Amino acid sequence: MATERLLKTTLALYHDGGHPHHPQPPSDRIFASTTSLLTTLTNPLNVTLLTSHFLTAPAIWGPLAGPAATASSETAAQTCFRVVSVFNTAGLHVRRHELEEAAAHRAGLAGSAAYRRGVKEDRRPGSEDWARAVAQGADGKSPRWRHLLVLVGVLLGLGGGDNTSPQKQAQTQETLSRSRRAALEQGVVAAANLALAEHHHPEDPEHAVSRYAVVMGLNYAFSLLSEHARANLQTDALLPAIADVLAGPFGFDGGRIVEAVARDPLVSLQPPPNGGLHWPEASGSFQHLRRRETQQALSIVASAGPLATMAAFAVERAASPQAVLVALDALLALADSAGARWTAARILHRPALAPAEGAAALLSAETAQTTWPLLWQHLKKILYTAAVVLQAIVGRSLLDRALASDSVAPQLAVKSLRVLHGLDFVASHDGAGHFQAYQFAYLASIDILARYPRAAAEFLSQLVAARPPATTATTDDPLRLTSDLFYLNLAEHFAAVLPAEDCDRLLIQPALPYVAPATVSALPSHIAYSPRMVEVFEAAHSATLSVLSCPHNAAIAAALGPVYAEALIASFPARISARQFRLAFKTLIQILSPPFPVYATHPDLAETLLEMVRFKALGAATVPLPANPSEAPGEPPLASSSSAGLVTEQSALVLTLIDALPFLALPVLEEWMTTAAETIWCIQDAHARGGPLRQAAQRRFWEVLGSGEMDVERAAIGVAWWGNGGGGELVMTGQRGGARFARQRAMAATTAAGEPVVMSGALPGPPANKL
Repeated sequence: MATERLLKTTLALYHDGGHPHHPQPPSDRIFASTTSLLTTLTNPLNVTLLTSHFLTAPAIWGPLAGPAATASSETAAQTCFRVVSVFNTAGLHVRRHELEEAAAHRAGLAGSAAYRRGVKEDRRPGSEDWARAVAQGADGKSPRWRHLLVLVGVLLGLGGGDNTSPQKQAQTQETLSRSRRAALEQGVVAAANLALAEHHHPEDPEHAVSRYAVVMGLNYAFSLLSEHARANLQTDALLPAIADVLAGPFGFDGGRIVEAVARDPLVSLQPPPNGGLHWPEASGSFQHLRRRETQQALSIVASAGPLATMAAFAVERAASPQAVLVALDALLALADSAGARWTAARILHRPALAPAEGAAALLSAETAQTTWPLLWQHLKKILYTAAVVLQAIVGRSLLDRALASDSVAPQLAVKSLRVLHGLDFVASHDGAGHFQAYQFAYLASIDILARYPRAAAEFLSQLVAARPPATTATTDDPLRLTSDLFYLNLAEHFAAVLPAEDCDRLLIQPALPYVAPATVSALPSHIAYSPRMVEVFEAAHSATLSVLSCPHNAAIAAALGPVYAEALIASFPARISARQFRLAFKTLIQILSPPFPVYATHPDLAETLLEMVRFKALGAATVPLPANPSEAPGEPPLASSSSAGLVTEQSALVLTLIDALPFLALPVLEEWMTTAAETIWCIQDAHARGGPLRQAAQRRFWEVLGSGEMDVERAAIGVAWWGNGGGGELVMTGQRGGARFARQRAMAATTAAGEPVVMSGALPGPPANKL
């Protein structure tokens, strides 16, 4: 009798609580009483009746859909979550009671209220009968997306189980028969497909809620569905729905949290010494962020990882390529929106782009410990989710004939790169972009776009035009530096396919302000010492070298070679590291030497540049250089650094001469090996002869000759020079030696003494006739 009274009361609450003049969210009492009834009703018909009324209850669904819809996205998401939770909890109770009763029956315990398969008048239904009764309550009186929430809850409760041990996993599999579980899975899939097929006006509140319910429900059930059930999903409709949910209010909301933080009245910049960006934990923006990150009932953000996996599955199985392109457009809108909001939130730029060890000084203690890490956890989820979906999209475009067509492939690659460009502020923070999905999407998109030079040039032109403006007062703007770093790293991949005019316009001109800052943009010297600026300098040099190394850019290489070499020498060691300088100059000498076409018209250009380096080395500074150019020269090296890594400006220039030897033309190779060996002994070391700087140069000389860096012809010249030519003794002792020079000295001494010169081992001639 008590159960019947509770049933009547609950059915009345379903309708009375949703009166149009008094709309209110569903109360805990409604959900609690529904859960209790689902586990205690003995008549399956009552379970069906309760489910049917639950799915149409105005008290539950009125605020979410219809004329009285007033619920926010968080309220709608919470309601959908609680519906799944109600039937999940009920299913767990039904299954547990059935297992307990079965165990009691096997133990011969009398008087137990046993659950049996089948239904009797005084008994509760078993798991299969209960599931069937609930499924029958999902009738045509309610929308399909509500059916999905109910069926997902039943599947989680009866089929999800506990997989923490083999015993519990076996119990879970025994709860439902194979046919009943398959029917339940097919019911979930059918409800999802029918819900996605229902058409709502985009401005209808039920449109967004229904799509979220389908995506959220399938996200929970996806790991429990068999391969056969997954294959029946209508992925053409599911994929755009997932993309919309991820980008919309139920997901990442276009990165709106960044805008909320920047506009929060409690966020401020405090003065030193303990100042910096202050974002208190009590602020409204942080409370909103924490709810979305930690409570699965409020948004899809907390389970973005499994959702990205399901989205990648939908990309691979979608029958229509158009569905893939629609999902890509949704990702692009998310990236553009998040990037635009980040650009406007200037208060967050400096601490975000500062090195890890220096970011703490730009944040208050509370911000550094609590609020700041959670913000970047949220932003990295956006990047990771977008990268996983992009990986699937780009991977499919390599195999799909429609997506790989000349009319689609370049646009797909451009949009993929634009997504990564919009989220580069996340990827450049603390190395967040160094993972497989991101790198595959990035490099594969570049490879696709490189097949279409015109589209690549148009895309790079758009990026150049969209760069943040730079003035003499704000050239150290971290936002501009990050944008230029992404552009230069990207543009260098297209140097081999772009015409010479485009290479000059799209690579050389954007890189020149960083390659030759003193002559082009007059950047202040202190800017060059920031770590971010050093990265941009090295990217600019890399982009310039990519242009010069292309054979079709021989005219640019001949005209720009001396200018670039002069700028390169002027930039070292303040703006680029010794490693980068050596690599850049070695590459430049290779470009100006055979078999590159520049050598045919300017055969002496490489020697001229080497002479500049040799002359610079004679008077270069001997102060030890730091490993990072952002540190001050002359500082003592770290205790962890070995003496083998010690380098000065002078020794780095000498090593540069040695690095260039494998690329020189054959007629001048021996001469420059001698010059490089003599320059080794110009190094001013702390020790007279056996210092670490000179030893490093000697080891490097030997590596060049013996490690295979030289081709066969140059190696033969090098071996002869090292042995018979006296080069080995010149490198190791600073004095010209060797057998050839020993013979020359002996011949000179013999000639001075008036003795005849004979071959070694020759017999003496007849005595001279003195008569």
